[in-house]
Amino acid sequence: MFCTLICCMDGRFIHIINEYIRNNYRYKYVDTITDAGPVNKIIYEDYLNSIKDKVVLISMNKHKSDHIFIAGHSDCAGCPIDDETQKNYIRQAAEKMHKDLPHEAVTGLFVYENGEIEVLVDYV
Repeated sequence: MFCTLICCMDGRFIHIINEYIRNNYRYKYVDTITDAGPVNKIIYEDYLNSIKDKVVLISMNKHKSDHIFIAGHSDCAGCPIDDETQKNYIRQAAEKMHKDLPHEAVTGLFVYENGEIEVLVDYV
């Protein structure tokens, strides 16, 4: 019923990603963790442990979330880089999350400015 989404706080994209997950996966509820450009923080900072311990594990333990989505998007103010670099960050962040929580499915998503979503990596 529940999954967990880690994504940018940009209001242009949150509803698009949530709707995409509900329509394309078996989840009714999406626990959404937002920050400004979180994917580069997962790779380069101790952010992963911070969000995992404080939020992701709550979603997993309390709501029985069994799938983590990590999403980024074009024109991100929190991670102001080109799309291809952003996509690579998402792939790296998803891999890092999967290695840290190997029993959880992890999917990396990228959202273009037109609302199109690309699945970059899927660890199931």
